[in-house]
Amino acid sequence: MTAAVRRARTAFLWVGVIVPLTMIAVTAIIVVLWLPEIPEPAAIHWGTDGVDGYGPGWTHLVVLAGIALMIAVFALLAWFAHRLPEKGGTAATSTGERAQWSPTARFLGATNLGIAGLITLVTLVGVGSQRGLTDAAQTPDIGFAVFGGFVLLVVGAVVGWFAQPSTPSTASDAVVDAAPLPAAASERVVWIGTATIARSGLAVLGGSVLVVSALAAVILATGSGDAWSLVIMLASVAVVIFALVVTFAFRVRIGPAGLLVRSRVGWPKVEIPARDVASVRTVDVHPFGEFGGWGFRYGLDGRTGVVLRRGEGIEVTRADGRRFVVTIDDAETAAAALATAARREA
Repeated sequence: MTAAVRRARTAFLWVGVIVPLTMIAVTAIIVVLWLPEIPEPAAIHWGTDGVDGYGPGWTHLVVLAGIALMIAVFALLAWFAHRLPEKGGTAATSTGERAQWSPTARFLGATNLGIAGLITLVTLVGVGSQRGLTDAAQTPDIGFAVFGGFVLLVVGAVVGWFAQPSTPSTASDAVVDAAPLPAAASERVVWIGTATIARSGLAVLGGSVLVVSALAAVILATGSGDAWSLVIMLASVAVVIFALVVTFAFRVRIGPAGLLVRSRVGWPKVEIPARDVASVRTVDVHPFGEFGGWGFRYGLDGRTGVVLRRGEGIEVTRADGRRFVVTIDDAETAAAALATAARREA
């Protein structure tokens, strides 16, 4: 681990773990001290017309605990993202990693800080406004606090982002461009392969479907949410299922015309003509660490890509500087085939 990576990870611990969890813990202590002073049942939800939900006062502590758990999960994802297994199930090692830290980790740390700011402000105002009341229905509206909380969310995320150093580059970033294949001018070079999603990505997306489906079922069975909550849940399930279907597998074809990457269902599709290929190289890709997940993704570093597993892939730089990544087996041969097409077109 380099000194730059160590600094980035230390900054993440403070920005994305220690400070947010301390804010949550202090808020929880204050709420515990205030609980004897608020009515029972207490106001636990506000709508456009004021209080519209009641429950035990300790519900606020449950919410804080849930947020603390979410922050911890985000932190663990960021901390161990570069160690997710490759397609064959082999975990990443410290010697073969392309990155030991990433923009995604930096983003998650900043997000944790912003979320902690939002929740602590809303909780303190929501509970504090009920102190001394005998009926929770008398609780004043806290819309101003909710608005302020979202402002704090944005400000906290921005501060958290810049409080962490930029993502350190790694030695493998120095890889050279692929060399064209030694093919005769009369020979036609074609490479065809398939990119399929890794088990880790399938588990995350499948788990997301199950969790959101379970929440929707609970809301429907208990009637604990309004119609819009149920609609949002069901729409989320549909979006995740659709994303899983269209990004489960891609067909990759390299030939004289250039690069074609197309989903098995026909969409999405990426075409890069040979004349538009400025360079091509092989890279080691970490889907979550570099792109925040699996599928057709947009990286925080400006790259786009079809990243379905950790491991080898090709990175194509277009004539206008845009970069596209696709994870495939035998990436070295594929890169050489595309380099051959680009050279002949040039």
